[in-house]
Amino acid sequence: MKNWPLLLIAVAIVFTISACSSEEEKPSEAKGEVQKEEINKENPKKEEVKSIGEYRADNVYNWLKESGLVSSEAKDVTAKFEGSEGLVKALRTDEADIIEFQKNEQAAEYHNPAMDSYAVKNVFLLIKKGQDNANNFVKVLESGHPLKDLQTSYASEQQKKVAELMEDSSDFLPIVEAYFALPKGQNSTTWDTFMVNKTVTWSGTIADLEAIGDSIVVYGGQKYNDEDWNTISTEKKDMMPYTFIVELKDKSMKKDLKKGDKATFKASLASRGDKALQYNWKLYEGEIVN
Repeated sequence: MKNWPLLLIAVAIVFTISACSSEEEKPSEAKGEVQKEEINKENPKKEEVKSIGEYRADNVYNWLKESGLVSSEAKDVTAKFEGSEGLVKALRTDEADIIEFQKNEQAAEYHNPAMDSYAVKNVFLLIKKGQDNANNFVKVLESGHPLKDLQTSYASEQQKKVAELMEDSSDFLPIVEAYFALPKGQNSTTWDTFMVNKTVTWSGTIADLEAIGDSIVVYGGQKYNDEDWNTISTEKKDMMPYTFIVELKDKSMKKDLKKGDKATFKASLASRGDKALQYNWKLYEGEIVN
């Protein structure tokens, strides 16, 4: 038992060293927590990025839709613009892309009216349809709320005529004659703004029921002499701009129809005819209405 005092001293020393070690580790752990918090502040998660500007992409979309400038649904395409400095959110519609940034100056970098690109505060807007009404888009953005009774701008009186015929659900021939009479350079914007994807009710003479399995070839011009699709598309190509092809929702609708019949179709306008290039028109989701 002579060594017992020495053993007690040794144990006491061990506990003293352990206690000191624990006390020394606490500040180190606390420091680690502070460092971790600082790292998180410097590298925030993407979903935590918030705009410090005045506008939000979702709000702008709603303002434009309620003002009648946008009719399509918005799709979130933020991921496509990943890497853009200050990007918060990007929405895509058929009519315009709406991109929200953190700061006004980040959006301003993309402002270029010559390219139909406009920045108001911290939102950048790329107009893809309705460019002739760009001033109305800008008015809504600058006002910060929907605007009613906006005056539609037209590039010409002829463009206005096409728009009104479309709005009135006029028949094939009046619409295409007005479209073909547009001043040079206005066909594409007129098509994009007032025609594509619109539902039309067009009539004509059935020229071919067999050439295209799920579709009917219809001639909407004034003189028809029993031409079929093969004749129209090869020998009489001047008839092409006055021909429209209707892809049916259900090809059984062809039942009881025959070549030479007059028929009226309700369908979505998908591709346009061209007089110079001798292209026909194409409609989708077609139904026979009489």
